Amino acid sequence: MRALPITFWRRVVQAAFFGLFVYGGWVFVSVTGGLTETGPIPQGSILWTQGHQPMIDAFLPGAVCRFTGRGKAASGCIVELLSEWLTIGRSVRTLLPYLLIFMVLAFMAARLWCGWACPLGALGDTLNWLRVKFRRRSAALSPRLQSALRSTSYSVLGATLGLSLLIRPARFKSTYQCWFFLPFCQICPARLACPLAAAAAPTSWGGFGHAIQAGFTIASWAVLGFFVVAFLSARRLWCHVCPMGLVNSWFNRGGAVVLAKDAMRCNRCGACADACPMGLTHVRDEKDRKNMNVPECIFCLRCVEQCPRDGCLSFRFLGLTVKQSVFKSENM
Repeated sequence: MRALPITFWRRVVQAAFFGLFVYGGWVFVSVTGGLTETGPIPQGSILWTQGHQPMIDAFLPGAVCRFTGRGKAASGCIVELLSEWLTIGRSVRTLLPYLLIFMVLAFMAARLWCGWACPLGALGDTLNWLRVKFRRRSAALSPRLQSALRSTSYSVLGATLGLSLLIRPARFKSTYQCWFFLPFCQICPARLACPLAAAAAPTSWGGFGHAIQAGFTIASWAVLGFFVVAFLSARRLWCHVCPMGLVNSWFNRGGAVVLAKDAMRCNRCGACADACPMGLTHVRDEKDRKNMNVPECIFCLRCVEQCPRDGCLSFRFLGLTVKQSVFKSENM
């Protein structure tokens, strides 16, 4: 009896995390109302979060959106944490516990979060499944394009954090600064996709009452359109741009997860390169190095699953081999 493929288990894990992050607030959180020191938060404001407290007070390495309908399972993602901290200017002591939780989770899993737990990744893989069903070919991502997309990701993250720091009340006093709060969150695909998936109207999904608000509204729908087109045209193209994935990628080397290769067993068949949704070819091309971790890898383990050579590729966690490639025959 054949063992179930890695992709099957990845889909199961993705569905479980999607259910937790998108629908967890429906079951576990209590309504508390959105209040600030100055009174109720207007529902048209970027600060409004459906009037629910998070089930888990943490900022996770995935696209855990503060705008998810009926509340949220967790406080948000690392980009929201840094952006909010730079604007509000809370003490480092306040930030440190959340940052330590993130760093531990990122060290333990790195971009495994992107491949197995991120709700946006799950939605994207669904779009990719539709592309395959309609027999549309996936566009190839050249190394130059991948490099350009990663540079774009750095630019988006830098602009987000820079703007967040600029609008800190101590630096910039204006009646308009509230509209710039959490700039990336306002255009992130999760802001619209997660509430829609939870059968709730996205916060400020059609806000045109203010020029800045209208600009972010148009930008958010444009980015969501790019997200959909990206997954329908190429596998995981969005993941090359995503700022959350970028931060996670800093932990891909030196963390607990390792994609290893025994070059002596490799015959350069190219099955790993064909299977990789990120368009990576280094696993096929590398002739000496054993550690195959690179920043772009999301540890979907499709390469391990498709490799036809016994023990050529293996996935290790804290030094222990979890899964390795096995010989495949048409007659098995």
